[in-house]
Amino acid sequence: MGDWDALFDETYLRIYEPMTSEERSREQALAAVALAQVAPGGEVLDCPCGYGRHALPLAEAGYRVTGLDRSESQLAEAERRRGDAEWPTLVRGDYRSLPFEEESFDAALCLFSSLGYLDRAGDVGVLRELRRVLRPGAALIVDTAHRDALARSSAPSRTWHRLDDETVLLEEHRMDWAAGTLATDRVLASRTGEWLERPYVIHVYSATDWLEMLREAGFAEAEAFGSWDGATPIAPEHWRLILRARRAPME
Repeated sequence: MGDWDALFDETYLRIYEPMTSEERSREQALAAVALAQVAPGGEVLDCPCGYGRHALPLAEAGYRVTGLDRSESQLAEAERRRGDAEWPTLVRGDYRSLPFEEESFDAALCLFSSLGYLDRAGDVGVLRELRRVLRPGAALIVDTAHRDALARSSAPSRTWHRLDDETVLLEEHRMDWAAGTLATDRVLASRTGEWLERPYVIHVYSATDWLEMLREAGFAEAEAFGSWDGATPIAPEHWRLILRARRAPME
């Protein structure tokens, strides 16, 4: 697993929690289940669920949500936020081998560039696992970075900004177009002398790559969109790529 456990420890919360709003997270979560065409009351897998920013609003909206994540710190924060509520159910596990029976869910969500940390074969394996736990006709929704948009970007390769706790976050990004990987050197430096390094590499795929991978994983249908409406065609200027793949109704 390499540096996954370090990458998604409590530093992840310090970095991303201030950058996301509850309102935006709720909008994304509800858009995802609408795109999957599953109604409240349906059984939904949020994988990986992180600190629950999508699973929690889905549970509030009436969905029976199961959130799975490898990170102990992320799940602990999700449990804290859930409080005494019945849903979501939170499970610690690895998305390469899901601890669920076949045909357990009415929809599966994999949001916020949660794939790409393995090689292509490994990512196809995760997609195959997600398909396995879907009921016939059910959909997987993936929200990820769009490689074509990265290719057109003129954004600086080095960035820094100050977090809410006065920690300074520094990042340097290096794209290897031949390998299709984005390497990020991430450093958090505080006034107290704390210095944390969290480097990582993620594979960034084109829409064509994703559709091929979803079909290799056994999905009967696979579509790519440029927005959550499920109608906007994907274009190079769209930073986010929204994918919907459906298990065959009868197998």
